[in-house]
Amino acid sequence: MKVEFTKELTGDAFKDIRIAVNERADNLIVESLNDDKKRLLEKIKTRPEQMLLFEEFRLLLEMAAQTKKLWKPNETLKVYFFGGQDARTQRVLKYASIWSKHCSIKFEPTTKIEEAKIRVAFQAPSSWSYIGTDALGVPRNEPTINFGWLEDKLPEKDYKQVVLHEFGHALGLIHEHQSPAVKVNWNKTFVYWYFWEHHKWTKGDVDRNLFQEFETTSTQYSTLDKLSIMGYYIPPQFTNDGQEFPLNYDLSDMDKQYIGKLYPQILHS
Repeated sequence: MKVEFTKELTGDAFKDIRIAVNERADNLIVESLNDDKKRLLEKIKTRPEQMLLFEEFRLLLEMAAQTKKLWKPNETLKVYFFGGQDARTQRVLKYASIWSKHCSIKFEPTTKIEEAKIRVAFQAPSSWSYIGTDALGVPRNEPTINFGWLEDKLPEKDYKQVVLHEFGHALGLIHEHQSPAVKVNWNKTFVYWYFWEHHKWTKGDVDRNLFQEFETTSTQYSTLDKLSIMGYYIPPQFTNDGQEFPLNYDLSDMDKQYIGKLYPQILHS
């Protein structure tokens, strides 16, 4: 069974928000904030050096969870490959660019690490990606996407699936099953055991990649899309009621429509 997990940043909520909003102002939906969060936002804008109280820290974490991680529409994201460019990297770019057929974001390889916003490594044993603009907070000498499974002998449909899924995260998408539109009745004891036994995931890894639910403002869809490339394969034994998610190998119709809404083609006169 193929599994992917997403890397999280340092946990510096203010830094995460600042990076995302600097990239694209509408990543933070101010209208969705209550009065306490709006007051806190004004405070950290003018006096970010002030020590936050516990209650303010809690509010800040909530705001960070609701902040989207999207790039600017029409942007060309430069991609750097550790180890140089070869046939393997060309395959990655070919499949990553499938997203570009349905939105205004383009991917372009570069040999200059300092200009790259996405940096790709091929280090065993796992595959993962930071979410969208979180990549901007990663030290420049470190990858923002890792493809630990992309061996030459990997079947083409699996190669494509892994690349599409991780570049979906790089575009700011979360896992489909973590949407508030999805209510999964998890068999948590079994899931914790399974991922530790087979992948050495900690409880925190499982919580972040399977059990954590995102707010409506930061999720992909208002309805469940079991065909999404961003879904995990969830076998029936992972749930108490037998609910399952299939393993998908291509973008669903909803994936294509939604990424186009997130990154519309903006014409400049």
